[in-house]
Amino acid sequence: MTSYPLLHPGLAKTLYDARANELQREAAHQRMAASQASPNRIERFFIKRREGKVTWIDTVLVQRSA
Repeated sequence: MTSYPLLHPGLAKTLYDARANELQREAAHQRMAASQASPNRIERFFIKRREGKVTWIDTVLVQRSA
């Protein structure tokens, strides 16, 4: 018996299969999320306003169609 259990072919195959299944599930979830993405996106606009010698920079989130 070796002191490195990951070198055992059976254990290596089990870990490989588990990781492959995990990657397949993750890819399926990403494809599903991409297909359900809304056509609208949120954009950030910067608005400058002056009060005397001071300039204020505000950020506004606006929903825009793609």
